[in-house]
Amino acid sequence: MVTGAAPLRLRVQFTKEDTARYLSHSEYSRTLMISARRASLPLEYAGYRMSRMKISLSPPLPIGITSECELMDFGLSSYVPAAEAQRLLREALPGGIGVVGCRLLAADARPVGKLIDTACFRVRLLSDARTEGDLRGAVERFLEKSSISYERVQPRRTRIVDLRGGVHKLAFDEKKTGDEDGICLVMTLDDGISGTIKPWEVIEVLARMAMIPKEIWNKAQVHRTGLFARRADRLLSPMEIGGRGAPAGGGNREARY
Repeated sequence: MVTGAAPLRLRVQFTKEDTARYLSHSEYSRTLMISARRASLPLEYAGYRMSRMKISLSPPLPIGITSECELMDFGLSSYVPAAEAQRLLREALPGGIGVVGCRLLAADARPVGKLIDTACFRVRLLSDARTEGDLRGAVERFLEKSSISYERVQPRRTRIVDLRGGVHKLAFDEKKTGDEDGICLVMTLDDGISGTIKPWEVIEVLARMAMIPKEIWNKAQVHRTGLFARRADRLLSPMEIGGRGAPAGGGNREARY
């Protein structure tokens, strides 16, 4: 590890699998911060007595959903190679959480939490041929509508949101692998600075349209496949924005929707 005076920012792409998917957003972020300290990274702190780690997080992931693209920025007080940071983090992380890639950025680069406005999801729903036909019809009717009202119940308030405006892609995944049963859907949704549409909200509305019982649709397996900054018809990965050189280990790339 090389030391130096110039502060930097380390952007890391993590996974969230297995039992880690049951961690809340605060529990997951706290686990990442503890792991970063355990990895002995040159972390930057602020606040009273320098007690607050300087970080920026990607949008929260609902409990129970797995992901291959959870992003966190760590402020660094000195230089460490991205590949070395990735190795140290991988050794320090608990089971169910992995490192996909790391990238160094200038300290004044825009934080990841202020970049992301779009998320991509993959949904697998166990069903029979009749249910698949009903769901295909529901997807067509959903996309034909210009507005779809949904009552979002939250602990402190209940409000009506328009789901349709935040759904940029909704389609069947015809390329599912041979060991996957049931129906696979892919979704591109608002998530972040532009507002948030939750995948479970879209699933619930589709199931209602297709008259699929709750005991079937609430067992769907949801996986976040990417987080992006939307630029016209392009989806740019935060791992590719404002970095210093190529990211170590890869990371999700540019996509179109």
